[in-house]
Amino acid sequence: MISVKNILKKENLVGAAGLGAGSLSAEVVLSKVAPMLPAGAAKFAPALPILAGLVLSNSKGFLGHVGKGMIAQGVAGVAKAYIPADTKASLGIGGDVMMGSVMMGESLAPVAGFSSDSYDYTSAAAGEMSY
Repeated sequence: MISVKNILKKENLVGAAGLGAGSLSAEVVLSKVAPMLPAGAAKFAPALPILAGLVLSNSKGFLGHVGKGMIAQGVAGVAKAYIPADTKASLGIGGDVMMGSVMMGESLAPVAGFSSDSYDYTSAAAGEMSY
């Protein structure tokens, strides 16, 4: 049986924080180090977080978890960079996410008949503040 006490142990929380920090660190490596690569090596840029993560993953404690988070983020980046577009579409990688009847990240304007002021009941003519 899963216990909240076991989930909220210090080791588990430190590990989760380390994985998250590693994922963010991988993004920093990509944004800061990748632009410094020569033109011929630019195609290997998505693998940089994996290399940095491998160096850190042998460490103990928090730093080891940071390395593992960098590896995970790096593998996801390499997969997104090198998996063909039709395969990504069929797997649902990198596309829009459907939440209810609206795509996340999309504006609501294309929805039939929707305009931003259609349901504005706070205007002066609404009588909302007339007591």
